[in-house]
Amino acid sequence: MMASMEIYQRIVRETKRRRKGRREWKIEIPNDVMEEIVMKLPVRSIMRFQAVSKHWESVIKTRDFGARHMAHQRNKDPKLMFVSYGFDHIRFEQRDLETTSLEERLCFEIEEINGPIEISECCDGLVCFYCLTQAVRVINTATETLLPPLPLANFQRLHKDHPDPDLERDVMVEDDGAVPVPFISFTMFGFGKDNVTGRYKIVWLYNIYPATLNKKKKTRCEVFDLEERRWRFVTTRPLDHHQILSNQRPPCANGLLYWLTGDEQGYPSTQTKLIVFDIHTEMFQVTSTPPFITPDASSDKIGLCNLNGRLCISELKGDCKQEFWWRVEECNKWERIFSVDMNSTSCWFGGITSQPLTPLAISRDNNKVVLSLTYQGSLVDFDLDPDSTVYHLYYSEPYKQMKGEKSIELSDGLTRGGLRPENARPSPPRKGLSLFAG
Repeated sequence: MMASMEIYQRIVRETKRRRKGRREWKIEIPNDVMEEIVMKLPVRSIMRFQAVSKHWESVIKTRDFGARHMAHQRNKDPKLMFVSYGFDHIRFEQRDLETTSLEERLCFEIEEINGPIEISECCDGLVCFYCLTQAVRVINTATETLLPPLPLANFQRLHKDHPDPDLERDVMVEDDGAVPVPFISFTMFGFGKDNVTGRYKIVWLYNIYPATLNKKKKTRCEVFDLEERRWRFVTTRPLDHHQILSNQRPPCANGLLYWLTGDEQGYPSTQTKLIVFDIHTEMFQVTSTPPFITPDASSDKIGLCNLNGRLCISELKGDCKQEFWWRVEECNKWERIFSVDMNSTSCWFGGITSQPLTPLAISRDNNKVVLSLTYQGSLVDFDLDPDSTVYHLYYSEPYKQMKGEKSIELSDGLTRGGLRPENARPSPPRKGLSLFAG
């Protein structure tokens, strides 16, 4: 009996020793390997990982780590972001590019919105929304953060104090009695990243307002650095004698912002030039459109957008064919991507063949491009196989808007103008789209 008890006690001691040894045993993972693992996590998981130690908090907050994480995310298919807003909230719905299935829904409470709202391009998950006379707000959709309101730009303060009737027009609302409703149309700003410093900047280029007798200086430009948090003017001297086309949202690609020129009233022109702004040097230049664009093409037949990180430019020709090209920076040349026959897509876009389509994204997995049309709720995809001429309905707005809620279009969806009141003519309400990296 004593021997058995002694054996039992030995077993208990040995078991405790082994358990203690297991608790003390650990794996040492090199920091560079750990960084590679963490870099592949979603943003919110990385935010929580900062609580592990002060070392990892300092590593994650470095600009280098952020740049590497963003580069990794860009290797994946982008996401589609649908945006809508009500009187006191703005809502984001993130959908998978391949299946259109809902992945995430975010809703932010905001101050009451008075007037049409605009949405900027999406840049590394940051999105701006604003009104002509209300402060710009910046949302980080990755961390679900709504930043404090920005100070009003000079352009906004000027319009708030001295409204310009030329920026208002009547829109007929379908009701028991048709009544005119003021609809404000204004120039949309560009939003992008300085590729050298990593800073994010808002660039608000607009035609001189109010009207001026200075016939040489046609435009002004205000820049807001999100780190400096103040508006300042930059010179537009290279743009003398040029005005920008109204109702365009300038795309940003590789640290450059792009606009098309218009006539003296900001309407489409057949003498179209390309305005380029370097976000780092804050300098403008005016160039001719690429050689594949018809010399006398009207600016409202030319499309500009950021497509999978590259500048994409297209022209809708008289035969209803639209050719798409993008800029290949590595070899400093333009490359033709695909062509679309508007007669084949018009059945999903209300029979419209006179407005250029906007490509939202190219899926790397199935080699298809997703196309949209301003103010239309449907999306169409097109197989990039050279032998393919088949188009498919990719997505159609499946639900009715909530009462008191309006829909807006974000980033690469490229709506050309401010939000119209519900049921307003001539454009139907629509749901907005955007590209969201990662």
